[in-house]
Amino acid sequence: MVDIGTLSRIINAARAIQEAAEKVEQNQEDCEDMKGHVALVTTQLERLKNNGPLMMDTTVSPAVAAFDKILPEAQELVKECQVKRNIIHLLCTAGTLSKKLRRMNKRIMDRTMILMCAMIGRLECQRPTQEQVGHEQPPAAPDGDMSNQQPISIVNEIVGVADRIKETAKMVRRNKDKCLEIDERAGIVSAFLTQLENTDVIKDPALSAKLKKIVNTFQHAYELVTGCQEWKNLFMIWPGQLSKELHKVLDQMVLDLDGITEISIRYTKGSHEVTSPEVWISATLMAGLFVVKLMVRQRSKTVTTQLGY
Repeated sequence: MVDIGTLSRIINAARAIQEAAEKVEQNQEDCEDMKGHVALVTTQLERLKNNGPLMMDTTVSPAVAAFDKILPEAQELVKECQVKRNIIHLLCTAGTLSKKLRRMNKRIMDRTMILMCAMIGRLECQRPTQEQVGHEQPPAAPDGDMSNQQPISIVNEIVGVADRIKETAKMVRRNKDKCLEIDERAGIVSAFLTQLENTDVIKDPALSAKLKKIVNTFQHAYELVTGCQEWKNLFMIWPGQLSKELHKVLDQMVLDLDGITEISIRYTKGSHEVTSPEVWISATLMAGLFVVKLMVRQRSKTVTTQLGY
């Protein structure tokens, strides 16, 4: 289990990376991406600092602990970019460092997604106080009341777009790896969001706006994946530009979860009880499945590299 000392160490490492990224001599764009990714991590960790029960949760704690290993590695990469080099040495190192930084950025975002999903899945039964929410609480909606229906319908819309992404990603002709990652993230996000229907979070007045952002991101992701399916679009968007757009939408899918985490954290303070055993078990299994998929994909890439394919 992660204790407050470990959490503070991880937060300090995250802040050190953000500061170091502002003083690099090369690979500025990749380092700027890392700065933004680590800032998102820091936000989640700060939320846990004053929430002992959530920090010690058996799903959340391992997700936090993973950063204790990843962030020092990331910090060393950024430090390499701070070294002043002559033009020849710079040209020789920039490409290799860029690949390492992008792989690290992906690891950070994957782990951030796992952490946020674990936090969202850890919802307590009680509604938050008015002080925690910062605005007036609506009364609980009786059966048939429309106050819950809008968020639920938006979640259903997200699930529908995720299903379309899944079907389209199977038939792409280029950028296959990124399209499959988008499918994977869309599936994880939509699966977690469906769990909100069984919690008090679904009644939160701020939820609909956060969910609509996810709908927009998913719709854009679907359009990009569709673009990778059709050869005719090769002449409409340069392949390199399309790849960059796919990369951006992958990050945005994680960034959008931050709003849901911000709301769900109000429902976890001061309680070891989750809404139901089903929600807790579902969160644990889905986070575990995501980790396994990441390990399998990484191992597959390693073997392919070793074989020279």
